[in-house]
Amino acid sequence: MTRKNDDEVIKKIKIAMAEMGLNQSMLAKKLGVKPNTISQWLSGTNSPKIDTLKKIAKATGKPVNYFFAEVKGNNNAVGHGAKVGVPADVQKDIKLLSAQVELLTVKMQLMEKEIKALKKSQCIYPTGDEG
Repeated sequence: MTRKNDDEVIKKIKIAMAEMGLNQSMLAKKLGVKPNTISQWLSGTNSPKIDTLKKIAKATGKPVNYFFAEVKGNNNAVGHGAKVGVPADVQKDIKLLSAQVELLTVKMQLMEKEIKALKKSQCIYPTGDEG
């Protein structure tokens, strides 16, 4: 697949996760992979294989071809070279949801950093005395 196609698949994974209320850790647990693996997929560092996309589809309640709806000339579960059309209003909704997912992902990452910092500060002063 091309980088553009990979980006579309990544967006679809993020949307499917959001619709099911799954974060990266939750999806990783369902798939039996490390959360870092999910992070690598969503950042575009690595791409999930088709067998893994089948597992993601099952975990998110989507058909496998959902992840390829806008990808032309793919070999997905629907068939070779299948092209599924998506209405313009649905595409707008997808873009909006995708942006919301990205925003929430960033917020979640910031919160995780804050939690780590709080945990670290509690380890330094376990009784609450700072002096």
